[in-house]
Amino acid sequence: MRLIQGILFCVVFCIWVVDAQAQAQRKGTMKKPFVFSQQFKHSAGAGATFFKYEDGYEPAYQIAYNPSLSITRALSDFSISVGSQLSGGYHFAADERDTAFIYADFPLLVEFNFGHNASKDFYYDLGWFFGGGYSYHLLKEDWNHGPVATIGVRSFIFGPSFTLRYSRYFASQENDASLHTITLLLNLGRYFEQVKLNNKVSRFSKR
Repeated sequence: MRLIQGILFCVVFCIWVVDAQAQAQRKGTMKKPFVFSQQFKHSAGAGATFFKYEDGYEPAYQIAYNPSLSITRALSDFSISVGSQLSGGYHFAADERDTAFIYADFPLLVEFNFGHNASKDFYYDLGWFFGGGYSYHLLKEDWNHGPVATIGVRSFIFGPSFTLRYSRYFASQENDASLHTITLLLNLGRYFEQVKLNNKVSRFSKR
């Protein structure tokens, strides 16, 4: 639980930093009304989902794939997107009273994206997002469904672009359990190198 609280603190701190910078939204350069290749983004990574077990929390380790499609194009540093974070993993039994099981999660998410990787021609090195939706998941051999909320930050880290995401699933059925999920994802795409180059030129021209 302390790990979750620490991650949440980091997320909130990064959001505060982004807000403190008072980001001015820049008009996007993508002019056409809809081009799938320009509005589709994806990432892949790994993390853990924590569920309550006795007096503490136990993890189900997982790999994740996050596809998303921007439904707005007017601004480079803000977008609204529809997507998912498809996850699959495994929980190892903690003791003789616990049981091992396969975990899977299939959410549908609507997200509001600011700054870094909000679009494919973004300007800022740091960004954040929040959103929510509905999820179906397999936990302890039972399929359950309910609402989910998510928040996170995105940034360049030693070159590549990463997303750190926290998700909270809210149990809505008696045999269900509320879940906390933390995931670190690598944002995929060749456009990041072009973005870095464009931003260097833009910042140099402002001097």
